[in-house]
Amino acid sequence: MKQAVGGTQFIIIGENIHCTRVVKREGVRGGVAPDGRAGVRFPDDGGESWVPLPDSIIESKEFADSGRIKHVMAAVRQGLAGGAEADVAARYVAWMAQRQIDGGADFLDLNVDEISPDTEGRLEAMQWLVTAVGPVSSVPLAVDSSDAAVLEAGLDAIDPSWAGGAVPMVNSASTERPEVLQLVKVRGTPVVLSCTGASMPTGTQDRIERAEEIVGLATDLGLPLDSLHVDPLVIPIGVDPMAGGAFTDAVSTIRERFGDEIHITGGVSNISFGLPARRLITDVFLDLCVESGLDSGIIDPVADVAAALNPDREAEGYTLARAMLTGEDAFGMQFIEAYRAGKL
Repeated sequence: MKQAVGGTQFIIIGENIHCTRVVKREGVRGGVAPDGRAGVRFPDDGGESWVPLPDSIIESKEFADSGRIKHVMAAVRQGLAGGAEADVAARYVAWMAQRQIDGGADFLDLNVDEISPDTEGRLEAMQWLVTAVGPVSSVPLAVDSSDAAVLEAGLDAIDPSWAGGAVPMVNSASTERPEVLQLVKVRGTPVVLSCTGASMPTGTQDRIERAEEIVGLATDLGLPLDSLHVDPLVIPIGVDPMAGGAFTDAVSTIRERFGDEIHITGGVSNISFGLPARRLITDVFLDLCVESGLDSGIIDPVADVAAALNPDREAEGYTLARAMLTGEDAFGMQFIEAYRAGKL
């Protein structure tokens, strides 16, 4: 847990152990191992180890066309395959977990939804990933899926003694998945409440109405406010230039409506998708969100979260990013011009 300007305690839900995550095919992590196989490298017991890529990754269109590797997916598939590769895959996700813990993660979010189009494949993958990460983690897990059965399987795979007996989290429940609230009630876990629906929310009021609806369902079941992490959903400003202000305004209203007990969260880095200088934009947006009442985030703790929570608000990069995020520089023309000029 990190502390923001003003003393706000910020809960970090580490987002990195997710089957959508990518690294460059040829870069710091991706490359060709000494045995000639394409893989992902990581520091291991004072040396270096490689997770070899399964054929399903090498033969994928993304690997061929984009030069990127879905490295967590590769590790999970090797883990499920068994043998020596399963052991190195387990050490890889354990290394990823420790990096996030060292960065201040309070929970480790695990998501395998992209591993398979069918529930059975996702169930098996979630069980493997939980048992690979859970025993070596000093913080509780957050099982993350759009499938209630996968969430339940993830919880079932957790040993109650892990992380000193700390209670895991469920990510997420929504009005479309109200059965998850029943699961949460039985298991006594904190839960992310997603403000999703048939479509992504548009504007501030839509987010507020969806938040009130899902919080109402949760509290009607007797779930305590301090176990709820409301996610009003961050949409990239590259898609909607007013999305930053719509999100922060919704956070302010939700905080005012439900008080200090409830938690408000979100996938903060989504705001910068498709833009240059993503880290700068994300860090400034995190500060704006905390200023509005956000006290939890599904974020990358390997980055310097402490610095992002205590920024230099007079810096040129900060002021330019803030103007873009608040709609003053609605299409980011000043920000992009500064980026192209090498000022950021």
